[in-house]
Amino acid sequence: MESNDIYELAKGLRKDSRSLYNRLRSIDEDSQFVTHVSQMLPAYPVVANERCGVWYVDPQLSTQTAYFKSTDGHTSNWKFSLRRANTHILPLITSHSGVILVDSTRKGKSMPDSFSRTIPIWCAVWNSAIKANRGLEWGIEVHTPPSVVSLSENEQMLQLIPQFTRLLLQSDIDVGKLTSQMTKPLRPVWITRDHRLAIPPDFTQADFYPVICVSASSTEETGNGFMYVQGAADDHELWAEHLTPQLFWQHRNQLVASKSDCIEAMQQISSEISLPSIATQYSFIRDTNLAIGTCGNGQQLQSWLGFDVVINCSTCNVDVKSSHSFKYLFLPVTDSKRGQLEMAQAIPKALEFVAQYIGSRRLRILVHCAQGTNVSVCIALAILTKYFDSQGMFNVNSRKDINKQMIQNRLLWITTAHAKATDGSNSTFEQALGMMQSEWRRVEVERMEWQVERIRLKAKISASEKRISQLSALYTVSQRQISMLESMIKQHSESPQPTESLKKANEGVDVQGIVKVTKGTRDRSRKLLERCLEEIEALANGQKVEAINTAPSLNVQGPTELGHNRSSASLSAATKPMEKPKVNGIIESHDASVAAADESSLSLASAQLPAATGDIESDDEGSQPERRPIRKISERRRRTAAPATENSAALTVDEVDMGGRKQWHEQRRLVGHMDGVRALCAQPSGKAVSGGDDGMVILWDVKQQRRQKGRQQPVSALGDIAPTGIFRGHLAAVTSVVVSSEHIYSCALDSTIKMWKLPHEGLTGDEEVENAFPAGEFLGHTDAVWGLALAPTGTSLLASVSADATCRLWSTDERFSASPLRATLTYPQKTSVPFPTAISFVNDASGDDGAQLAIGYDSGLVDVRDLVTKNSVHTASVGSRITRISSTGALLAVASLNGSVHLCDLRTNSKSVKANLIAAYPQPGVAAIAVDTYAAERLVVTGGSDGVVKWWDWRNPQSCLCELTAHQQKADEGVGAVAFVAADCVITGGADGNLKMFNT
Repeated sequence: MESNDIYELAKGLRKDSRSLYNRLRSIDEDSQFVTHVSQMLPAYPVVANERCGVWYVDPQLSTQTAYFKSTDGHTSNWKFSLRRANTHILPLITSHSGVILVDSTRKGKSMPDSFSRTIPIWCAVWNSAIKANRGLEWGIEVHTPPSVVSLSENEQMLQLIPQFTRLLLQSDIDVGKLTSQMTKPLRPVWITRDHRLAIPPDFTQADFYPVICVSASSTEETGNGFMYVQGAADDHELWAEHLTPQLFWQHRNQLVASKSDCIEAMQQISSEISLPSIATQYSFIRDTNLAIGTCGNGQQLQSWLGFDVVINCSTCNVDVKSSHSFKYLFLPVTDSKRGQLEMAQAIPKALEFVAQYIGSRRLRILVHCAQGTNVSVCIALAILTKYFDSQGMFNVNSRKDINKQMIQNRLLWITTAHAKATDGSNSTFEQALGMMQSEWRRVEVERMEWQVERIRLKAKISASEKRISQLSALYTVSQRQISMLESMIKQHSESPQPTESLKKANEGVDVQGIVKVTKGTRDRSRKLLERCLEEIEALANGQKVEAINTAPSLNVQGPTELGHNRSSASLSAATKPMEKPKVNGIIESHDASVAAADESSLSLASAQLPAATGDIESDDEGSQPERRPIRKISERRRRTAAPATENSAALTVDEVDMGGRKQWHEQRRLVGHMDGVRALCAQPSGKAVSGGDDGMVILWDVKQQRRQKGRQQPVSALGDIAPTGIFRGHLAAVTSVVVSSEHIYSCALDSTIKMWKLPHEGLTGDEEVENAFPAGEFLGHTDAVWGLALAPTGTSLLASVSADATCRLWSTDERFSASPLRATLTYPQKTSVPFPTAISFVNDASGDDGAQLAIGYDSGLVDVRDLVTKNSVHTASVGSRITRISSTGALLAVASLNGSVHLCDLRTNSKSVKANLIAAYPQPGVAAIAVDTYAAERLVVTGGSDGVVKWWDWRNPQSCLCELTAHQQKADEGVGAVAFVAADCVITGGADGNLKMFNT
């Protein structure tokens, strides 16, 4: 016998072994085992698992079905599908304290993957969701059969449960309502043909609801008069012809009697199904007035009279007269894998047909097929997705924002309301999903194109802003140079006239004849001036320099060669040592060495004068040495200056003038905001963040270096500082900003709190665009957010205060990104509740960093809360609305609208804290808007609505160290924010839109 003949013979035997008769006999034998299990466990209802399990359950025993898909349990492809949530069996389990699920599997396995993996995952996810929803103390485990699933695979499935739980809780499924009566967790139990159930198991005392998984197929190929086929009902579309599970059980005795009887029965069934089927059963999908129907016994037309639109998807048409009130469409689609092309043509026709009758009133639509499962579900899903909104209402205009999540939600509506709805494992259903998602993909392509265009435009805007910033900086520098030139001209024109004593001393002297200034004289004078400036700078830096010898630099003659018109009195005045001028007892000089010079040094200089005459041309008449200029002290500094101590020579000039106090001056400007600045935060590293009325959050680096003319120079030598990064996203004025090591947090009047990622060095173009968008958002406030405070490193807490009268604590840890809100604090009293306006973390009495939270209210109350107990531990009152709170350790600096700043020391056991008053702005109508502290130097800096910035020592709050008019007023607003970068560096922001940096 040839090999081809052997192959054909083997093929024929294999085909004969899986004949229709052998399959039906195998199903009949397996169903007897299912009946036996249900009789031993009569308390539990029987539910067949679609699609294979329906063949093994006698309709008299149960007609309920579920759908647990085996592919959801395939190794490394585990998932929990919302489309197969099987919510309808949860009430069944609760009411009967358990359930029996029936399915079978092909040759080679004792149970299907739907039982060994899919159902254990399903049970674990629902247990986890119930625990999270109701706060129960349930242990979350994935119970799998140890003989089928290994420990490592079980562990991998367990790690996915939190992800699946979040998916379930975020869906439209009402977990609380479905599981309100459940008192125990779900747990799968397995029964196979290999078990010998002599004694039925008892689960009445168990601490779980048993989900009993009965695998109907046997692993042993034993058959009496037929060839047994394991999992015979699988893929019934390929072998069942016109036979369905319902028809099988109706003609069961004849089909399994013999092969000949089976053939006759199949011929009879074929003739019966050619008769028109009647639709009487349907299920409405939520409140949409859309129903899915099945074919059964009854009068078809009478059932349709209650609908406005009827779509018949079965293969049997019905003669509908024009006199009927409903609109009828016949769309024959074969319910099998061969119906893919028919489904592709039917869906557009159904959508177009429904669109013709969509109007102002809600239509009642019926979609039905032979079984009310696959075909009708696909058509109904397409209609729901395209013409119904998320509330189940008709949308007159066709939807253009279809996405995958929307399709899944609509399918969830169907599976929840219609238990017989099957899943996308069927190729026809996959075809329907593909068609509905094609429009979504088109919209996604358009969205991406718009996104690319948006990024391109943002890049052009950024380049334009940089160019504008450069031109603005150039304009500002030019304006400053013009102002300096105007000031020099003004000072020269307003120079003081010679005093009377000087006039008398020079009376009768020919001044023009004393000194004849030549080109060489001017060059020497210029060099002398440069030398003086260098040595003054060296003295200011604490370096030692030699005394300046001024004698050789002027063209003067000796005393013996003075003109004959010079009187002896004038000669005496010329040679007499110059007295040290004093103002209020303070020596006024440009150098300590010059101020302490004695007569001998001046005499020595006079003796050296003739030696220099050989280098400079001169007339016959000589001149006296020129006096060094004396810098004048302003009236304010004269009033506040203290007598010089014996160690005053070791201080700088400014320190001597201020009685040991440092003088602050503007060094640079930070250019970027287009409106007033209200928020400011700085770090010792030099990074600063500001926020303003323009809705922008800007990052600065005040210690950055720029390259100019081939060498590295500090920014102070080059002018204004440009932003390091600009963040846009707020729709209103930014009121507060704080910065951590990785993120910036900002709040605004738009009631939102946004988180931005700090840019790093070497940022690419894509990362720069990504950082321009918020990295996160904290939602919960319902009104303007006034202040933010970031807890010390390690606690991951962010506090906010809002006009909605609440203070909220948020977690910045990524683990809580889904629900970052940790606590909400409200005012302790119930009546006349004020709203909080400022906030700051402070240390407790033991020195624990950030253990307490200080909240300032518009009523002037400062309430210090303990973060553990949430109770009030300290209170203080400042008498007016609090605008800003700054803390250093356990010290609070509180600014208020009445112009005062109060210092509160919390290192006390008393609840009521006494505050030391700083009358920062005593003028009527001037408010203290901003305050900041620097612990190392005991410094406090304040900003007022009059635009004045003041420095204080908190050990002596009655005396102001320095005050400067930093910003111009705008609508009764001046300084908006202040912040220390270091002890000698302060940044201020004002209503004029300027940011200024002051140094000593």
